[in-house]
Amino acid sequence: MSTRKHGRNVLAAWIAASLLGGVFATAVHADDHGTAQQTQDPASVQDSSPQSTTSSSQKDVRQLKQVSVSATVQTVPLTAAYTQGLIDEDTLRNLSPGPTVSVQTMLNQQPSVFAYANGPNGVETTIYVRAFNSSQFSETFDGVALNDLFNGGVTNQAENRNNVLLIPGNLQSVEIYRGINNPAVNSYNSLGGTVNFVPRQPDDTMGGTVGASYGSFKSWDYHATFNTGDWNGVKQVFSFEHSASRGWIDNTGDHNNNFYWGLTYDFNDNNRLSNYLLFNNNKGFSPFNMPAPLQQQYGRNYQWPLSWTNSPIKDTNWMDIIELKSKFSDDIQFQNKLFFGRNDYLRTSFSNPAFQQSASQPYNLEDNPSSFAFWLGNPNGPTYDPASVFGSVQNGTDYHFYGYTTKGVGDTPTLTLKLPQNEVVIGANATYGELYSREYWYGSAPVPKILGYNDTWDEHDHRTLTSFFVQDTISLFDNTLHLTPGVKYIYASTTDRDAVGIYYPIAGEVHDTEHFVSPTFGINYQLIDGLNVYASYGKNFKLPDISAYYGAFQTDANGNNTIAPPHVKPEYVQDYEVGIRYQVDGFSAMVNGYRENFRNTFVTVTNPVSLLSTFTNGGSSRYQGAELQLQNNFGSVGVGDLSAYFNYAHNQAKFTSSFTSDFAGQVNAGQPLAGVPQNLISAGFVWKYEGWRFNLDARFVDKQYIDQLFAGTPTASTIKPYAVVNLGVSDTIRLRDSGFGKQIRLGLNVDNLLDRQFLNTAFTDTDYFGNNFVRGVIAPPRTITGSVDVDF
Repeated sequence: MSTRKHGRNVLAAWIAASLLGGVFATAVHADDHGTAQQTQDPASVQDSSPQSTTSSSQKDVRQLKQVSVSATVQTVPLTAAYTQGLIDEDTLRNLSPGPTVSVQTMLNQQPSVFAYANGPNGVETTIYVRAFNSSQFSETFDGVALNDLFNGGVTNQAENRNNVLLIPGNLQSVEIYRGINNPAVNSYNSLGGTVNFVPRQPDDTMGGTVGASYGSFKSWDYHATFNTGDWNGVKQVFSFEHSASRGWIDNTGDHNNNFYWGLTYDFNDNNRLSNYLLFNNNKGFSPFNMPAPLQQQYGRNYQWPLSWTNSPIKDTNWMDIIELKSKFSDDIQFQNKLFFGRNDYLRTSFSNPAFQQSASQPYNLEDNPSSFAFWLGNPNGPTYDPASVFGSVQNGTDYHFYGYTTKGVGDTPTLTLKLPQNEVVIGANATYGELYSREYWYGSAPVPKILGYNDTWDEHDHRTLTSFFVQDTISLFDNTLHLTPGVKYIYASTTDRDAVGIYYPIAGEVHDTEHFVSPTFGINYQLIDGLNVYASYGKNFKLPDISAYYGAFQTDANGNNTIAPPHVKPEYVQDYEVGIRYQVDGFSAMVNGYRENFRNTFVTVTNPVSLLSTFTNGGSSRYQGAELQLQNNFGSVGVGDLSAYFNYAHNQAKFTSSFTSDFAGQVNAGQPLAGVPQNLISAGFVWKYEGWRFNLDARFVDKQYIDQLFAGTPTASTIKPYAVVNLGVSDTIRLRDSGFGKQIRLGLNVDNLLDRQFLNTAFTDTDYFGNNFVRGVIAPPRTITGSVDVDF
């Protein structure tokens, strides 16, 4: 789109939203249950370090059922020099309990966020921020990176289809930083921004909640939360939630268990010790990318019969953060976070040789068996002969075990110095991780795992990431001008060690180091009271995924085994932003424009025989766009309180250089990247009255170009635009002197209220006869969930 049309679209959206602003009313962030309990500001449990961007608070007291309610309206500080957003506790506690909602999909109410899950309970979650995929921006929990050290993403990376760790009940709030932000906030691979999930904090008083829900697709959950209250400075919160669903697609049932423990201990006025422990276990079946002709023939929920192919998945994930905050004086604060974690993903897939692609069954199944025991030609290779054991190569390779286990440990110290006109933050990080990835083939389950016999690959990888940063926030001219310069040095060391396997003709080890200096600079100026302009610049890089090293073990044209050094280069991006931010009473508005220039854009290429995916550089590209975010709050509108929001984002991502893909051929400059809706619109409102809460949210997603299945490069095919509307209604009833509890909340949520039909994700493919077709995963249809919660 031309610059002129681009500007016209933003202006039109701004005018339309401003007119709507006269109608929107303000809602106080009151306790939804109508009690006199004050909402806890997440800033109260964070120190004043810029590592956790605290939100400005506006207190408003209303009379509700003759009970005084103190509410906190949270907004992004006017003085912020970067693009930021916030999801508050009230929104988190009133999310739909249905199987389609996860901590990633709930971010769709923010500008430039596009997320979906292909299965219930967060299975196969995909998320983009400003067109950056999940491995190109950071997700953190209490400022500690959740991203996989070896494959970048947080969910669904490296085929980890159900590696869920967080659920909304684990959180107090969410801070969203779009674009390259200051080094005290961003983490490794923060090209497109950082999403920081703030841990749920324990309450001051003893109490808790028990509840359950049931809804569409035989989806149900039960959960409980207990707060110990303050025991001599020690406060704790425990929560457990079990969720289960048959899934909206055939043969995709899933169960999820989540446990959370949060502890804070104020052992004097100047020291706080905290601990946040997460444990999650998920078990279910993978959804497959289904051919569109079969969905049209058998119904949109159709999936291959389990006797044709199936992929049971199991994931166990945990993380613990030990945090110490010490205040040496009013001007000197120290903070240290020691963290540990582990993820263990296990899958044994089956693909029946009797139903492979043929003239009578023209479509590919996934996880295909092999038709030729090519590895037996290597005298030093695996010795498994599937034909001799199971009668044929296909019968002996129809079961595939895949295991992916990572573990890591790290430490992040931070020192904050508050000077008369400056706030200087000095910090560092050291993170060490190990990966054990393996796949084994056999003709029955359970698959034996014998190294040198039936291993497709068996690798052990190590990666060490270290960084050091200095950041200064300078306040000038009576705090009307704020400058935020910063710089971060990043060093990475990676080792990939592989045994001989079906796809590895030789054993060996490759090693690589990368380092980078990441500068950032932000400026914010107050034009008039309540109106600030800002601009920022940043530069960062993303490490290659571990798959970039897999091509090092090769056999050359003469049949000689060789180890070729890795040739994939890191991605580099430069980010430029300008914006304006306005706040008055309960109304806030933000509009910005950005441009991000890429070098060495990563492209995922999949071998159509082995189905091994590797990363390669695909030239340069440019991401640019504009964002608008409005929130309007007026308080009482005569009958109850009302709040509303409106977001518009225009995101454009195109290749700016031409290159050749192994499978797709020539890719030309100007060609758009796949999976990037150019326009995203979200809007909604919340109405509250005497314990009732009613929310309506709508989202429009523009068309998306889709990739060729194996090439990883975009085609002319698209997913058509669609709009989704979600509805939530609840009533909270006080239980006076019942002895049963304090109050009970009854809720009803309808997701995809209008039952729109569309694909979450799609690819182009070729059938047995060479005809192109589209295959994908359908989005969930209308989903109805009822819930009940009792506070005690």
